[in-house]
Amino acid sequence: MRHDQEAMLQFVKDTLESGSEEDQQILYLARQAVEYMRERKTAYISGFLGLQGEYLEDGTYRFDVPITPFMMNRLGIVHGGMTATLADSVMGSAASRATGYKVVTTEMNVHYLSPGTGERLIATASVLRRGRTRCVCECRIHNEKGRLVLAGTGAFQLIEPR
Repeated sequence: MRHDQEAMLQFVKDTLESGSEEDQQILYLARQAVEYMRERKTAYISGFLGLQGEYLEDGTYRFDVPITPFMMNRLGIVHGGMTATLADSVMGSAASRATGYKVVTTEMNVHYLSPGTGERLIATASVLRRGRTRCVCECRIHNEKGRLVLAGTGAFQLIEPR
């Protein structure tokens, strides 16, 4: 284990000293993910994406996320899987907040409507219907210029009270 730690320290040092700006940003995102996990007891992906939500007065849940190199595909746009993860996260947060339950995704449908480009993605979600054991939500993801990137729906199983 000691050799692995030394190799990791050397890798981090080399990357910070001579790595590309994108490589350095990925290291900072990894640190952010670990800090999120320690502080918030949330999934590492939340830290990598920088998810910090807010519940709006109209019952909508919202994430405003910076687009980072971690999210990009080889075409220079946000990877579809990252956009879907953001949709899943914002809808799950909306379902959990509205019901007071921890939730898991049981079904999700997304429509990619335009490339994820720009500086930020703004994801909003609201509850369409809450049942006794499931909650159905809808979501929209726009970039900072208002361009609609994704529209989707998701169903969430209510697991246990938060």
